[in-house]
Amino acid sequence: MRLKTRDRGFSLIEAVVVIMVLAISVPPSLQLLDSAASTRADAINATRAALLGTSVLEQILADVHSSSLGLGFGALGDADAYLNTPGNGLVPRIAGVTDTYSALGLTYSVTIGALAQADGAVSGDKRFDVYRRITVTVTYPSASAGDIDMPISAIVAEMGP
Repeated sequence: MRLKTRDRGFSLIEAVVVIMVLAISVPPSLQLLDSAASTRADAINATRAALLGTSVLEQILADVHSSSLGLGFGALGDADAYLNTPGNGLVPRIAGVTDTYSALGLTYSVTIGALAQADGAVSGDKRFDVYRRITVTVTYPSASAGDIDMPISAIVAEMGP
C-alpha cells in the first residue's frame, strides 16, 4: 500500500504571483497614507495658525480698550512704536505666547490701517474717519502647498467716555 504525501509550501509560481500582487498594491497604499499624513499636518498647522492669529488680535483688542499709559486706541496711530517698543510694545509683551508658535515654524505680522469710515473708505473728515482695520497675518508651513498666509481682521474704534 502506498501512502499519499501531501506537498507542503508554495510553488515557485505561487510565490511569484504573491510578489507581483504586493508590488502592485503596496505603492498606492503608501501614497494614500502619505497623503493622509500631509492632510492631517496641514489641518493641525491651520488650527495652530488660527490660534496664534486670534491670540494676537485678542491682545490688540484688549490694548485698544486699555487705559494704561501707552495703550488705548490712540496708540495705534504710531504702529511701529505700538508694536516694537522694547519692553512694552506688543511684540515683546506677547513673546511668551508667540515663541511657542515660532518654534513650530509659524510667523505673524500685524497691519494697522489708517483712520477710515465704517465701510473702509477714507474721507479725510475726522468726524467720520474713526475706525481702524487691524489685520494679523499668520504664515504657516504646509505639507502640500508651501507656505500659507492666514489673515484675521477686526475693525476697531475708540470707545467713548
